[in-house]
Amino acid sequence: MEIASKPANERERLNALNEYHILDTPAERDFDEIAELASLICETPISTVTLIDDARQWFKAKVGIEVPETHRDHAFCSHVINQDSVMVVPDATKDVRFHDNPLVVGKPDIRFYAGMPLVTPDGFNVGTLCVIDTEPKNLLPHQLFALQVLSKQVVKQMELRKKIFELEQLNDTHRKLLSIIGHDLRSPLTSLYGLLELSEKYDLPPDEFKAKLPEVRQGFTAANALLNNLLEWATSQFEHNGIKRKLLSLRHIVDQIVADNQQQFDRKKNVVENSIDAACQVLADEHMMRTVLRNLLMNANKFTGNGRITISNREVNAMAEICIADTGVGMDQQQLDKMFNWDKRSSTKGTGGERGSGFGLLVSQEFVEKNGGKIWVESTVGEGSKFYFTLHQYHPQ
Repeated sequence: MEIASKPANERERLNALNEYHILDTPAERDFDEIAELASLICETPISTVTLIDDARQWFKAKVGIEVPETHRDHAFCSHVINQDSVMVVPDATKDVRFHDNPLVVGKPDIRFYAGMPLVTPDGFNVGTLCVIDTEPKNLLPHQLFALQVLSKQVVKQMELRKKIFELEQLNDTHRKLLSIIGHDLRSPLTSLYGLLELSEKYDLPPDEFKAKLPEVRQGFTAANALLNNLLEWATSQFEHNGIKRKLLSLRHIVDQIVADNQQQFDRKKNVVENSIDAACQVLADEHMMRTVLRNLLMNANKFTGNGRITISNREVNAMAEICIADTGVGMDQQQLDKMFNWDKRSSTKGTGGERGSGFGLLVSQEFVEKNGGKIWVESTVGEGSKFYFTLHQYHPQ
């Protein structure tokens, strides 16, 4: 059996495939009908709309077979994506590439195969439309032409599906932006307006006016942090250049964030200890990681007073696991359940009366996941919290 080599543009090809958000989705009638029509025109009992990811061929639509996927090494379609036109195998038992292939010597007993690459508008071969028979045969010219036309229709359906997904994402982003602007950013402005109105209406003495300023300042500090997160998040939603991953030293980034916010740590009398290994390097988007680390460090500071905040790392399954631990007030299970939920997000005042919105943690979750990691939290009331997230760790050869 001959295993197909991976295309020279494999990384870009996989990125193009993933942008369709179609892998492992339920069957859809539009794709099923194309597969059925391919089988009907080509007079074959089997046909598939196949997408090739890193390790498998997965069937978005299928006729005549039950399995949802097979290993990429066994896939006839893996050979098709290395060329720009149809690949026809009249009799697989007489083809050196396939005669001992598990899909030939076993189910589904492939003898005849014809596959047309699915070519995206940017020129990436992300899969195939193929027809299969358990008897040797060949296709007539009109059948080959039909297979070519139908393969283009598959890509058009994928493009349409992608546009619908993007519109849904845009609508969701719009809804979230309105919610944040309408609620979280309005609150500090309302506080300031109320103070000015009181002062003007009742001619507040300077001492009383000054006594109310710390609360207003805290509101605007929270609003400023929210606005920064909002701008960073909105930029990530509408930025079309994608994530710009590069090698990063997290220890260096943490040192910078701590230095930039030292006054806030000092105000809460919190000691910050950066224990990240200087040799630890991760592959991630620097701007996003600065946002994540800043949010988690300032969140720890918010709920800790006269305590300690520690940032550490360890390697787990080739991933860097980062932990931001504090000795603060901790959280109960109800608070933990709401933490990473857009619709249930809420915020508790910090130990110094600091306000918040819960938005920074949601941004952090999204940025970590976009960089291929995950985020979670462990917490005990009265003892403190530990926020963990993972990133791909770089290993020098």
